[in-house]
Amino acid sequence: MTVFLRALLLFSFLAPVWGDIRVEDDLGREVRLASSATRILTLAPHATEMLLAIGAEKRLVAVAQFSEYPHSLDKIPRIDTLGSLNREYLLETNPDLVIAWGSGNRQADLQWLRHSDIPVFISEPGTLDDIATTLEKLGRLIGEPKAGRKAAARFLRDLDQACPHRSSGMKVPTYYEIWATPPMTIGGRHWLNEVLERAGLHNVFAQVPRLVFTVNPESLMTKDIQVIVTSQPTAPRPVEGGHVFVANSELGRPGPRLVEGLKALCRQM
Repeated sequence: MTVFLRALLLFSFLAPVWGDIRVEDDLGREVRLASSATRILTLAPHATEMLLAIGAEKRLVAVAQFSEYPHSLDKIPRIDTLGSLNREYLLETNPDLVIAWGSGNRQADLQWLRHSDIPVFISEPGTLDDIATTLEKLGRLIGEPKAGRKAAARFLRDLDQACPHRSSGMKVPTYYEIWATPPMTIGGRHWLNEVLERAGLHNVFAQVPRLVFTVNPESLMTKDIQVIVTSQPTAPRPVEGGHVFVANSELGRPGPRLVEGLKALCRQM
């Protein structure tokens, strides 16, 4: 073998191949990485929890505000996601992958990220199956496809076992309260409808083809609401009566831990 050929072979092993890892995010955009992601920044708590589920905790350089689980994350820097994104700080963390939230992050920041040189995976699950699919895709992006597939299978299995005796039969009319004043709820396009159905509940605004919207108080009072799911149990609302279930953060996040929120919901119904 000539010296030139040996050098060429060595270069082929060492040189990065752009686009070696390719997946589509939840908006159908292709995400391409030269190699598996090792420095990841999340812009949503559910994205943080997905990465934890596939064993990527040591790859996190910064996580979204309100990523409070588990306590081992306490030492990882937080990035504010409520207001305008601190772009300078994000660049300083030098991530090789950002996991953003399509409807939860500011559109101006998402636009800026799309035009940066940082690969961005935008998470916007429309169904519970989409959550499992994202776990698989994130596994591929970190170079651990087996871990992604195992996490996805575990999530779907745990969903089926969460409350198997509640998913059949008549559904109880339910109002899912995101905010009390003004009243804000979910429409039929939100993945939480599937969670409610698994618990034997039915969203009274499922016919509205929206994700999240503000409700007219008069319209709310005309509904036959038997259950209210809310994270603000003491807040005044235009509708009263019915069983009030206090939802925790687990139930409202499209990640693997929502199974625990579903179990809690089923125990109280």
